[in-house]
Amino acid sequence: MSLEAVKKVIEAEQLSAKQKEEGERAAKSLIAEAEKKGAGLIDVARWEAEMKVKKMMTEEEQEDAKNGKIFRRAIANLQDEIKAEGRQRLDQAAEWIAGRVVEF
Repeated sequence: MSLEAVKKVIEAEQLSAKQKEEGERAAKSLIAEAEKKGAGLIDVARWEAEMKVKKMMTEEEQEDAKNGKIFRRAIANLQDEIKAEGRQRLDQAAEWIAGRVVEF
């Protein structure tokens, strides 16, 4: 092989090594940039999910409070009905007792 051919082979090998290093640096840079963007997207998605959960919890708490009011109102109504029925029976019981006392 001639000296000139050897020089060309050496230059080609050096150029190839240089291009490989530049390619690796560029790839690492792209990977780092993609990881940063990906981390940012993950942070945004996490934040959106947290906000959605907070909104859902707030809505559920409001619904629970509403249901609690309805439940308490229903209980109060039942208590009133039971009291009224108790008063009516108390009157009936008093009449029955008075009737039994008069019989003796």
